[in-house]
Amino acid sequence: MSGVLYVVATPIGNMEDITDRAKRILGEVDIIAAEDTRNTIGLLRRLGINNNLVANHKFNERHQCDYLISQLLEGKNIAVVSDAGTPCISDPGSIIVDAAVKNNIQVIGVCGASAVITGISISGFSALTFAFYGFFPKTNHEIREKIEQVKENGIPVSVFYESPLRIKKTINLLCELLSDSEMCLCNDMTKMYERVYRGSPQSILEELKKNPSSEKGEYTLIIKTNVVRKIVAKPVSTTSLESQIVDYMITHNATAKQAVKELSKKNGMTKNELYAASLHLKEMFTKGPNKSDSEDDINE
Repeated sequence: MSGVLYVVATPIGNMEDITDRAKRILGEVDIIAAEDTRNTIGLLRRLGINNNLVANHKFNERHQCDYLISQLLEGKNIAVVSDAGTPCISDPGSIIVDAAVKNNIQVIGVCGASAVITGISISGFSALTFAFYGFFPKTNHEIREKIEQVKENGIPVSVFYESPLRIKKTINLLCELLSDSEMCLCNDMTKMYERVYRGSPQSILEELKKNPSSEKGEYTLIIKTNVVRKIVAKPVSTTSLESQIVDYMITHNATAKQAVKELSKKNGMTKNELYAASLHLKEMFTKGPNKSDSEDDINE
């Protein structure tokens, strides 16, 4: 019988956020697959846990996956952890989880801290629906493309991560790209330099410039946009498909088969719909006392 893969959330900073269940699982499993074993060793020491650690980071995750799956299939239980928060969310873990599912291995989530959810919960924005994009791209061009995606998707609340060394540059760009948006910028949540900035991109940028500790601690940015996706309705034809087929055949001196092919390209109708209409035409023509030339066309 195969073992169980546990996806274990760890604190994003404050050690009091570790759950009793997470502590128990980390002490009971046979292997802990950690994003950075050095960080996880520190965590385990503070919890009084001594366990078998293996590295499972973005550079070796695919290679490590085969080993971890083999251990699970032998009946060993494994916990996946990231440096902070919940694995698989802008952190390693999804590859081993996907492989476990494909091998019919049970995967259990051990819930806990998540910077995305914590940020949204204190933003004050209604987030019945939100989009999470992970870390901002590194170049201005890529950031512009990502913001266009935010504008186009029609989802009012978007969440990004950003590093402390790039946050001012990124917010400065958002002053141009999303000047009329509302933002909640969470810095170093649950840790020493914890601070929340609220307001327009410009007002947040001014606050960041005044804060001498702004380049310490990771950032989670929640953006509320006023952009609504435009839905363009397709023109609806009031002419029957049969009429359109006949009209095309007459005006283009074409067969029914050719008409179906061309109309499906031009008008966005499916070939199945048009083919059904052509069969209806055939039925209409064959009901008469004599077969017409049009029936021969349809049979071509």
